Amino acid sequence: MNFLNESFAINASAAAPVSSESPPAAASPAQPGVIATVAALAIAGNLLILVATRRRETFPSSSRLFIASIACSDLLLGLALAAMVKPAESGEWVYSETAARATAVITHASSTMTFAALAGLNLDRYMALKNNGEGISHKKTCGFLLTAWVGVYTWFIICTVYWVPVYYDPIMSVTTYDLFACIWFTAASFVISCSALAVTMYCVVRILKAVCTPPEPPPAPAVIINMPGPGGPPQNANPAVAPNHHDDRSYAKVVLILTLIQTVMPLPWMGILIAGWLGHHLPTALFWSLWVAWFNTFLDVVVYSVCQKSFRKVVSEMARSVAFGLYIVCCSRNSVEVGPQQNVATTSV
Repeated sequence: MNFLNESFAINASAAAPVSSESPPAAASPAQPGVIATVAALAIAGNLLILVATRRRETFPSSSRLFIASIACSDLLLGLALAAMVKPAESGEWVYSETAARATAVITHASSTMTFAALAGLNLDRYMALKNNGEGISHKKTCGFLLTAWVGVYTWFIICTVYWVPVYYDPIMSVTTYDLFACIWFTAASFVISCSALAVTMYCVVRILKAVCTPPEPPPAPAVIINMPGPGGPPQNANPAVAPNHHDDRSYAKVVLILTLIQTVMPLPWMGILIAGWLGHHLPTALFWSLWVAWFNTFLDVVVYSVCQKSFRKVVSEMARSVAFGLYIVCCSRNSVEVGPQQNVATTSV
């Protein structure tokens, strides 16, 4: 495997049929501004998630672990995508061979880990729905995530070092694998990702079905005959307030529908990629479908954090703490120090 820097753009056509008719750099569909925006949103949003998740004590521990795992993988993916801005501007790979391999490993492994953690999160919710609030245990969650992280990254690192070639695709503006060099690698990667997406969709559909089912009507209140005394009928000082299940269900429906959209977003890219293998090249659609799918790195922030009341509460507390700290610092700098002459004058008065 010869991966010289100057050979990435030249060998792209020979490495993968998708790039066999790659347009010149001037006509490439790559948009560096889109790439930079996706990377910046992924980095900023997931850093906020990692900081706030540790303080969400009311959130289930297993769910916090899955959300933290999604944030970590999306953060690594955002850092790798930030390295794609400069090659997109020049139309060819401008970094070293090691950087190309590293970014390919990070982008593919992090995307796979996001799908796996997303499946685990929704499986935890589905089990909690079936078992009266008891989802996956904390111990099992830690074991699953640790095994998944080690296994997925080991798999991609070994395949990158020993078997599967890496090249820079100027159409997708990303370093990727030659999926025709090792068919078994391509098949295994698709099976892992599609299995995780299938588990996610199954759990979300079942939960959404349960949420959309109208709740059973409450039992009819018992008829109580009160005998009024001299002071009139008894007054209930603390009337019972019924819980607002309608708002909770509407809130859950929004989150579940957004999750379904997340699972569907990578499918157009997969379809266009397969169409390219069959000879139907759609370079513009290939670029936009890939980077819209990678916009999931920020949509995760919206679905699993911004839509949660506990997250908004933690962020507001953090904002108040930062504002109070800045106020204290500014006040201490603007305070007037009392010198010895002022002390003497004050004493004489």
